[in-house]
Amino acid sequence: MQDRDKVLIVDDEQAIVELMGLYLRSDYEVIPAYSGKEALDKVKSEKPDIILLDVMMPDMNGYEVCRVLKTSVETQFLPVVMVTALSGKDDRIKGIEVGADEFLGKPVNRLELVTRVRSLLRIKHLQDKILAERNEAMNYLDVAGFIVFVIDNDMKIHLVNSKGNDVLGYGEFELIGHDFINLLVPEEERTNLREKFSKALEGQDELPEFIELPAITKDGNEIPMRWYDTLLKDNNGNVTGILRSGEDLSKFQ
Repeated sequence: MQDRDKVLIVDDEQAIVELMGLYLRSDYEVIPAYSGKEALDKVKSEKPDIILLDVMMPDMNGYEVCRVLKTSVETQFLPVVMVTALSGKDDRIKGIEVGADEFLGKPVNRLELVTRVRSLLRIKHLQDKILAERNEAMNYLDVAGFIVFVIDNDMKIHLVNSKGNDVLGYGEFELIGHDFINLLVPEEERTNLREKFSKALEGQDELPEFIELPAITKDGNEIPMRWYDTLLKDNNGNVTGILRSGEDLSKFQ
C-alpha cells in the first residue's frame, strides 16, 4: 500500500485544526500543530508534504514560520498554504514576500481546501521527481570524476555536484548562490572570463571547446583544471545559464 501524503495543519485554535483535519483525513495523514515553534519541530520530525499555516499565532506568527521554511535548503520546496482571516492586500503581499505558495480565507471552504491541497501536492510530486532525476544524473557525473557546476545568467552558482564540493573543500550547500568567477577564478583571469561568459550568454560569441584555468579552493590554493562549457536553454530556446564541467589536471602531474 502506497504511503499517504502528510498534511501538517498549524493553528493555535484546536477547533480549526480538527475541522480542517476532518476535511482531509480520508485522503491524507493529518499532523496537528498548535504554534509556530511546534510547527517547525513537526516539520523536522514528521517530514510533511504540505503545510496549512495560520497567520495569527501568539508565539511565532505564520509569516515568520514560512520565512524560516522557505530560506532553508531542506524545506524551500515544501508547499505552504497561508490560512488567514486577514483579507487586506498588504497581508497577501507580505505572504508572497516570505514565499507562501497559496492562500485560504477563514472560514475555510471544504471544496476549496481539498482542491488547493490536491493541486499543490501534484506540483510537489513533479518537483520531487525532477530533483530525484537531477540527483541521479549528478551521481553519475560524480562517478565519472568530473566537477560539475550550473551557473546562471548572473554568474551565480545554482548547482554543484559533490565531487566539486570535495575537490574545492566546501560543504554541501556552501557554494550555492555565490558568484562563480569572484570566488573560484584567479583574480587576474576574472575580467577576461566574465567577458567571455557574458558574450556567450547574450548570443554575441560562442564558448570555446575547452579552457585550462585553475580553480581556487576554499583554503586559497589553486588546482589546475580543464573546463568544458555548454550553454543551457529552456524549451523556448532562451539561454538560462552555463553548464561547466571540469577535470582536475593535478592528478596527471
